[in-house]
Amino acid sequence: MTSKMFTIAALAAAGFWRCGKLFPKEGITVAIDEFTQEQWDRLKAEKMLKVTEGGVADGAPDERIARITDAIGTLSAGDFQGDGKPKLDALRTLLGEDLGKINSADRDAAWSDLIANGFSAPAKSAT
Repeated sequence: MTSKMFTIAALAAAGFWRCGKLFPKEGITVAIDEFTQEQWDRLKAEKMLKVTEGGVADGAPDERIARITDAIGTLSAGDFQGDGKPKLDALRTLLGEDLGKINSADRDAAWSDLIANGFSAPAKSAT
């Protein structure tokens, strides 16, 4: 079964809190079942947030995340942060403007899929 997905982005550069969650300017993807109907009504009515429908959950392929996942697999060791996650700048450079601005939620969704399937960041060589 798939859940309807939405992207919620703050209009303010610092982000915006609503319904117990911080929404960054870059936006995050959330499933419809993460909020009650009353919360959805509040989120959609909030003038400081932009709510757009998009994406699919529960294992159905999301082309955007799939493309980011594929790109992560091509990055070199220097393109990963200390915590092991890919650097956003490296992904943005690699994918260009094709997918719009890639945010941390996009990267983290792709990263979670990769980690679940046994991927690990390439090791940095000692020089």
